[in-house]
This record gives sequence, C-alpha cells and structure tokens, in this order.
Amino acid sequence: MEKTSKILLEKELKFFESKKAEWLQKYKDKFALIKEEELIDVFDTFGDAYKEGVKRYGNQPFFIKKISEEERIETFPALTLGIIHANL
Repeated sequence: MEKTSKILLEKELKFFESKKAEWLQKYKDKFALIKEEELIDVFDTFGDAYKEGVKRYGNQPFFIKKISEEERIETFPALTLGIIHANL
C-alpha cells in the first residue's frame, strides 16, 4: 500500500499562502473562506466564516484561515483527550 503525502485542502492552503501578503494589506485579522482556488469571502469571526461555508457547501470540505502575520496553532483539549471525536 502506497502512502500519500497529499493533505486534505492542500490546494486551498497553497492558494492562501500565495495570496497572504496581498490579503494582509486589505483583510488583516479577518477570516478567509476559500474553496478550491477562490476566495469566497472574508469575515470578522471564524464562526461567521464557518456558517457561510456550511450554508454554501454543506458536508463538503472548505478552508477557513485567519489572515494574520503570526501563525497561531489552535488546540482542542477535548479532541486530544478523546472526550469527543472528529472524523479527520
């Protein structure tokens, strides 16, 4: 069985990285909703971006990332400890 290094939403992440410098000037500290290689919209909160993503794409993958100079890593202790489960 061949291992693949391709990650889910890799195309969206690459698109985000290619546009990040440009978007920092216009949308700093906003949340980008991206599908494929298209910026769908920007939002003030993650929650607003998520609601729009679900409304538009339902159960299909979409990409949300904060447009900021710093990379922030989010942790979810409930997932780490196995209190709740997510299909990743």
